[in-house]
Amino acid sequence: MKDNPKVKIEKERTIHTYAELWHTSKCLLKKGQDNEAASFHQFMASLVFTAFTLEAYLNHIGAKIFTCWNDLERLSPKEKINVIAEKLSVQVDYGKRPWQIMKKLFGFRNDIAHGKSVEIKSEEVIPLINHTEDIHDSLRTSWEMFCTERKAIKAREDVENIIKTIHKASGIKDDYPFVFGLNFGSATVIE
Repeated sequence: MKDNPKVKIEKERTIHTYAELWHTSKCLLKKGQDNEAASFHQFMASLVFTAFTLEAYLNHIGAKIFTCWNDLERLSPKEKINVIAEKLSVQVDYGKRPWQIMKKLFGFRNDIAHGKSVEIKSEEVIPLINHTEDIHDSLRTSWEMFCTERKAIKAREDVENIIKTIHKASGIKDDYPFVFGLNFGSATVIE
């Protein structure tokens, strides 16, 4: 053997981005559940990553079932679901769970992604005897009202069901679609 042998290192990794985003969504939800003081921001972030998960999964499965997915990737998430569902003969009813989450979740995601400053005003006249509200409670936007534990849990349940439904219809062999990917490596001594 030579005095200065070399090692050839080869690595290969397949990353299922949607699975990584899904895990992030779960971690953020759990953090919010464990720490009530910061839960609003944790639930908001969990919801954002839940939306990212679904769109990333649609891009993942779309590329597997359409050779022209690069041309379709610019579609909205709802349009992507429609195209994929039609191709796989999946029945979608946006008026029922899990599909009805699409409008609220992606409306929320768009409000966050394209955020802008807004002014909210409220005025009402009520009998003094009924006044129990603290006048210093803040008014909230619709996206702020969406950032709750219950909505984060429901969104995750619905997105998981949508992904599992599409995944099963795709005929892909894996029963569980949320696999992170594969990682391979080797080292060979070179003389």
